Amino acid sequence: MGFVTTAAEIIAFLASNGYHKETGGNHGVKMVKGGNRIPIPMHRRDLKTGTASGILAQAGYTINDLMNWRR
Repeated sequence: MGFVTTAAEIIAFLASNGYHKETGGNHGVKMVKGGNRIPIPMHRRDLKTGTASGILAQAGYTINDLMNWRR
């Protein structure tokens, strides 16, 4: 099994790094910092590794950054 995370955890990670939540549609939110707007899909299941790493990459972070933040 690979890396497992949820949208809520990514939102918390980005919020701790200066992003704020902007309301989105029924299926997601946008995290905003300066001119960088990152859509986060909100589903009941865990995010796939590729989706999570893509979201983090848009924000300038890696999965390792998120894993270190968990500690």
